Amino acid sequence: MQHSLASKSPTDTAATSKSLSTSDLLSPAELEALNARIATNADQWLTDNAPKTKTKLPRKPKSTRGPKPKVIENPFYGFIGCTTYWGRYPVFALDIIEGIARLDWHDRPIGIGGKSMPLSVRNLAVTLESLPVVTNEAVEDLLQLGARHARRYVKAIELILPRMMKSRPQSLLNEMEAIEPEPKACEWEDWDDVCTPSAEELAKLHHDLRTLTEFKTAEEYEAEYPVFPASSSVIAFPVRQQHPKKQAVLQMLAQDISIKAIERDTGVSAKTIRKWRDEIQTVQGELQAA
Repeated sequence: MQHSLASKSPTDTAATSKSLSTSDLLSPAELEALNARIATNADQWLTDNAPKTKTKLPRKPKSTRGPKPKVIENPFYGFIGCTTYWGRYPVFALDIIEGIARLDWHDRPIGIGGKSMPLSVRNLAVTLESLPVVTNEAVEDLLQLGARHARRYVKAIELILPRMMKSRPQSLLNEMEAIEPEPKACEWEDWDDVCTPSAEELAKLHHDLRTLTEFKTAEEYEAEYPVFPASSSVIAFPVRQQHPKKQAVLQMLAQDISIKAIERDTGVSAKTIRKWRDEIQTVQGELQAA
């Protein structure tokens, strides 16, 4: 008895698999439709789930009516901050800034549906560090806040500044008022346990440090050890020694003896003889020209 699968020939099996694989593929039109559907779904998902960037509405021009906007001079501008000695969070003012930041600025009842939200200590410190004049618009631009929330920070700065002025350390007060600190005498505290020298030890020390004029006068010492004047900055080079046979060669040249004969008699190279001859001719030419 033959198995049902064994009855099928290899040719029939290959044809069947080829027909199945071909029937599962999508046509170009179906691929385009699927691509468009996926792209539409992806755009819709991004629209629904992507984070939305907050765009700040253009500020309306201020009306000339009504009270003028609050302007607060910041006397600590340039004296506190990351690049100063006191840093962004000065120790003498940190309790003041933190205490005012924890006030109930939002007026929300504590309980179900409400809680007290403090202001940011960092935002307050950055405002004191960055703005020479604190206004509502300046705080809005610096901290990227709405007008209502920025007014809370302006009010907090208004409460912080007078308390910081009262708690300034003396060194910062002198720096802000451009007061030079009075110089103080150096206070030296001797922690050395060395005993005070006795009279005999002091006498021996004075004897060892005595001047030598007890034995000779100053003139006698100067005569014995003369003091030479300081050497000048001009460096004197040693005189170059002359060739021992130069004079003899010059005399032979003056007698119109040939260079070969001079070289044979004196042993001086012909090149050196020509050099000396040219030097003599140059000097004679200069003398004649003068």
